[in-house]
Amino acid sequence: MNASFSSPWGGREGLKTTPMPYCQNLFAYHRRPTTEVRVGNLVIGGEYPIRLQSMTTTNTMDTEATIHQALKIVNEGGELVRITTPNQREAANLEEIRDGLRRMSCDTPLVADIHFNPAAALIAASLIEKVRINPGNFADGAKLQETIDTSDEAWQEGIRAIRDKFIPFLNICKQHDTAIRIGTNHGSLSDRIMSRYGDTPEGMVESCMEYLRICREQDFHRVVLSIKSSNTRVMVHTVRLLVHTMAREQMHYPLHLGVTEAGNGEDGRIKSAVGIGALLADGIGDTIRVSLTEDPELEIPVARQLVGYIEQRAASPAIPFEGEVAFTPYAYHRRQSHPVAGMGGNHLPVVMFRGSGADVDAALMPDVVICDHAADIDTWLSKGVKVMAPAPVAAQHPDAMPMYEPDVFDQADLSRPHVLRISYPQLTPAIIERLKASTQTIVLVHTSHPNGMAEQRALILKLVQQGIALPVIVERSYPVATAEALQLMAGADTGILFLDGLADGIVLQAPALPHHTVLSTAFGILQASRVRFSKTEYISCPGCGRTLFDLQTVTAKIKARTSHLKELKIGIMGCIVNGIGEMADADYGYVGAGPGKVSLFKQQQLIKRNVPAENALEELIDLIKENGDWHEA
Repeated sequence: MNASFSSPWGGREGLKTTPMPYCQNLFAYHRRPTTEVRVGNLVIGGEYPIRLQSMTTTNTMDTEATIHQALKIVNEGGELVRITTPNQREAANLEEIRDGLRRMSCDTPLVADIHFNPAAALIAASLIEKVRINPGNFADGAKLQETIDTSDEAWQEGIRAIRDKFIPFLNICKQHDTAIRIGTNHGSLSDRIMSRYGDTPEGMVESCMEYLRICREQDFHRVVLSIKSSNTRVMVHTVRLLVHTMAREQMHYPLHLGVTEAGNGEDGRIKSAVGIGALLADGIGDTIRVSLTEDPELEIPVARQLVGYIEQRAASPAIPFEGEVAFTPYAYHRRQSHPVAGMGGNHLPVVMFRGSGADVDAALMPDVVICDHAADIDTWLSKGVKVMAPAPVAAQHPDAMPMYEPDVFDQADLSRPHVLRISYPQLTPAIIERLKASTQTIVLVHTSHPNGMAEQRALILKLVQQGIALPVIVERSYPVATAEALQLMAGADTGILFLDGLADGIVLQAPALPHHTVLSTAFGILQASRVRFSKTEYISCPGCGRTLFDLQTVTAKIKARTSHLKELKIGIMGCIVNGIGEMADADYGYVGAGPGKVSLFKQQQLIKRNVPAENALEELIDLIKENGDWHEA
């Protein structure tokens, strides 16, 4: 790729014009070259396959239940099994779990999940193949949410405190050939990092890097890294920044990917596809977990389908692109465009639909419909929907916006709103010049390339390069038979274009699926990409051995009572370990506080502590009402 990175938004704070090598090629799929890391009998990174993993939700002290659930994960194809390890007692019991699995001829590597407890990490490192630590709470202890001294002297003292706890842990790992994952979570940064960087991508990256530098200094290289968030935009931009930062320091460790608290059902699948898919598409990621509020073994088939879909691109040809690329991979900045007919500019991204006037749920009503038959136009107009139609059809109705193919685009009246439906190979110099002369064209980008995301990205970036500031709608069609396939494929293909602020609308087609499924997926992608919220956002964790209530049942009950509050984000967290941090974006939080007890939050402020679980839902609703955010369905 003959390209350099620069900003078309000139002068915006934080934008950079220096090269940003977070992926090999924006327009072709290549796995990022990484160090190979052995975890038991498994190798992560290098040219090895992208590994699939999940996490048990049982009490770690319930040995038989944990073994049983681990086997379910393995039987579905899980290649690593993570187990929560909150204390030394649970860490010691990993030996029983390990031995029980080995007696059943299961040699799948186990991973201990450690928070706040270096002593438990030392025990786990001597017993199983891998230990995950969170740098936000490994050495710095519980967060007090206080601003602390960040002078250079105080900062170095903080690093020394990390070394005092981390180096003994690394020594145990060396003795037992144990791998580690340095896993940062959005919202669980230490007070020290927060005081200097705030809750920012830079802070999350530095939280990883200061541990990673100690690993290199100690000649310890069995390291995998992760930066996770329930916010897909934060997660994608921060992981890219981590890759860039590591490369600058000559580090190439493998990465584990995941969107935390993605939720269940459609929401969980779309959110995971948008976040994980955006990184996989650029060759980033060596192991993944799809965190669903469902039984953990159900995560594996979803992860496999997502990885398989992305990896098909490896054999596809590169998309040609010459010249400068104007792109900001580490922060969200929407591409500037002239508004046309309520699209682009500062308008929310639109959902479009191509089809007949069949009944559509009012909650899923598209903003714009493409009508191929004149008879359907009045039906859609009566629903208050804008209508586009192929130019010959639009000529029969004064209220339909004409849509042109490239070979007849010279017939378009550039003084009136119209649509150009085009693919990247059709973007000729003559078309570019005509687009430069227009302020009334909506560009509808379709693709049949095996790496359709990269081809659509290339067209949009070519428009930016040429100074063409027109609204862009991305169109994709999928010959799939299941809703899940559509959610994963479309989420992975189009979400990245919204995370990076490149697109102004979406139109999906899936002829074998009901209209409501197609439209719900389109709205879901915009919501998962953080550009348009059309329903209540649930930040719902998948659960683990720390979980203090039945997450699936409680989540379903909360959704049933609050799903009409589409302007709200509600966090539903099994315990406090990631609770407050992962609810950084939530308006309200429902967090396990102890057996049979729940704490309720307004944003990140604790409002009600130790509410009896049987009363917690009603008290959550009362809290929403007290703050004026409730309305009846």
